[in-house]
Amino acid sequence: MLLGAVVLLPYAGLAWLLSEIVRSGAGAAAATLLAVPAVLVGAGVLVLPGVRELATAAARTLLDPVSELPEPAAATLPGPAAAPGAAGRLRAACWLLFCVACGTVAAAAVLLVIPQAAGLLLAPWEPLPGLPTGAAAWWTPLAGLALLPVAAAVPVLLGGVQARIAPRLLGPTAAERLAAELERSRRRADRQAGQARLARELHDSVGHALTVTTLQAGAAATVLESDPAFVRRALEAIEHTGRAALDDLDHVLGLLRDGDTAAGDPTAGDAPAPGPTALDALLTGARTAGLELSAEVDGVAGLPATVSRELHRLVQEGLTNALRHSGPGPSTLRLGRTGDAVQLRIANPAGVRRRRGRTGTGLAGAAERVALLGGTFGAGPDDDGWWVLHAHLPTGGGGT
Repeated sequence: MLLGAVVLLPYAGLAWLLSEIVRSGAGAAAATLLAVPAVLVGAGVLVLPGVRELATAAARTLLDPVSELPEPAAATLPGPAAAPGAAGRLRAACWLLFCVACGTVAAAAVLLVIPQAAGLLLAPWEPLPGLPTGAAAWWTPLAGLALLPVAAAVPVLLGGVQARIAPRLLGPTAAERLAAELERSRRRADRQAGQARLARELHDSVGHALTVTTLQAGAAATVLESDPAFVRRALEAIEHTGRAALDDLDHVLGLLRDGDTAAGDPTAGDAPAPGPTALDALLTGARTAGLELSAEVDGVAGLPATVSRELHRLVQEGLTNALRHSGPGPSTLRLGRTGDAVQLRIANPAGVRRRRGRTGTGLAGAAERVALLGGTFGAGPDDDGWWVLHAHLPTGGGGT
């Protein structure tokens, strides 16, 4: 109420000044010459940038019941907006005018009722104009006491009305609600995409490690007595694969703890880019696990970190699937650079499950990885009974 009364003061002073000019006989022309710019300035102040933000901050701070009202009356008041738009500023101006009206009524109630109540209380003992005194004023103290609650009730009631109207005048406009909903949807989509990317990381690294170590352990168990050297190599490969999987797992768990799952960055959620040694370890681990693999790798040194990382994951996925589902016969891997792109092709005899056309989440994740980098990806059986995974990744003509 006090803020409304304070906002009223300059406008009341301006109205008084204009009325005095008219009374002084300056003429209608002079009064109009002063009134028009004064009215324009007074109206312009209501829609200045920042007025809505200040009014919103004051309402959030002073109108405590706003947060306790049921929807839709208690629609959340927006925070300060940098550019509320014409509709938002107009509603803020209406809010200020409403506050001025409430302040006027409240100030009148306080300034008129309290002095009147004081006069009624003193009337039996002090002669006051218009009031009886002495014994004839026996009723004035009772009337004065009855008026005092009015001075408090009027601001309280008007404050309650303001609390209910504030969300409607200061709350989000339709455009702001739409923008806020779109922003929430974008953040939700980013969060879900980041989580999906972390899931792909876990699938690729841990899934590959479990496949390789399981097959290697099984192969080592079958030749435990006859080929100790193979068993030793298998155990070393299991140790190396397990350590790499633990590193990847620690990286992903660290991202989960930090909340770093942004979808806008294609590398979010990925481990550091692996080097040629990591690719050699993948091929060696697959061969140790029992895959008859022929590999040709050429010209992939110095690839951009993102491309190198995605290629590593694609090779992981292809070799894991070959180990799980390949039929009898050799598998081939071709990885090479052609101009501003790198090509990957992994082919292995199609197993029973592959002939049924069954694919898992790993291939879908691989396709998403390649799409994020603007490449092409495909996986499926060919006419010769082979399962072929192929990918084309642009390199941008640069390296790291």
